[in-house]
Amino acid sequence: MNILIAPDSFKDSLAAPLVCEHLQRGLLSTFPAASCQLLPLADGGEGTLETLAAALSGEFIDCAASDPLFRPRRASYLWLPATQTAVVEMARASGLELLTAAERDATCTTTLGTGELLAHALARGAQHLVLTVGGSATNDAALGLATALGFEFWDEAGQSVLPTGANLGRIRRIGTARVHPRLAQVSCRVVTDVTNPFYGPTGAAHVFAAQKGADAAAIAHLDAGLRHFAGVLLTTFGTDVQQVPGSGAGGGAGGGAACFLRAEITSAADWILEITGAANRLQAADLLITGEGRVDAQTWNGKLLARLLALAAQHHVPVVLVCGTLHDADAVLADPNVRFATSILTEPLSLAEALRRTPELLEIQGKLFGRLLATGMARKKQDLIGRKFTD
Repeated sequence: MNILIAPDSFKDSLAAPLVCEHLQRGLLSTFPAASCQLLPLADGGEGTLETLAAALSGEFIDCAASDPLFRPRRASYLWLPATQTAVVEMARASGLELLTAAERDATCTTTLGTGELLAHALARGAQHLVLTVGGSATNDAALGLATALGFEFWDEAGQSVLPTGANLGRIRRIGTARVHPRLAQVSCRVVTDVTNPFYGPTGAAHVFAAQKGADAAAIAHLDAGLRHFAGVLLTTFGTDVQQVPGSGAGGGAGGGAACFLRAEITSAADWILEITGAANRLQAADLLITGEGRVDAQTWNGKLLARLLALAAQHHVPVVLVCGTLHDADAVLADPNVRFATSILTEPLSLAEALRRTPELLEIQGKLFGRLLATGMARKKQDLIGRKFTD
């Protein structure tokens, strides 16, 4: 049996390559006859560069960059020399996982470090920039990113504005005289699976800021700031970001990048699946095992897992779904191509304990499913022998 193991990461716990390895280890311990192919995937957040590097043989470039709280750190981006393309993952310098729970506050975080990575890539001679915006700790609408590239932001008194989400509402004017000279010479793309608008009830602040440490008052302040800043962007660049699908991605970074970088916003899922050759891998598979840390209603909103399941159905490959927590089992099992879906949690555990034990729990599920497959194959073989003897 040819089994394709192609999960996304289990966020805050385990990167996709390690999810693959632990599932395979458990499965082969009880079903050694299986032939497993590993295809770690990513949705534009943490782990995206590793997935791309495995498929495209790129080079990681390390440089200095600021973290979400302006502190110095080292971060890297992926350099693809054949096309002079730099792929910058926002989570590397501006990611939520870089902060402790106590440090998370979407009003005071910045994308400055992400802009510093882009500036480094421009200095290296990049002709194409790709920005993945998943996993961010920010809600600054790419204010920090733009600052690192030379854009200037002034308030009503003509004072420079610190590039954080809390200050979006203060900005009255954007200066472009000192913008990086090479920025106009390159193509830019933002990849995301988020289609949310810039502001409003389904916008960046109301949907995503809570997980980045914002309370109700902070969310209202951030949303008002995004609404105001959208007007400033319209005046400066002539682009109504509220009408751009995905402008709310990355705390409004999608909309900001559409203006500052003249970037096109495209589907991360489609891009990743195309680059990794998922369709070709599925053609050779008898079974797909996939999953992610949390499956809920948002999973089916054009996200990577939903696109992968649709691709598997197109190639008539049955699916087994393994996840950290399963919140929408009815929606999962409504897909007739999903033959089995399960959480790795087999007993009540605290979040901290569940995250710590994720490798072990994945192996357990691999063992259980391997035993099930081995038993099914043995029975199928016995049935064939029995029919042959009867005939």
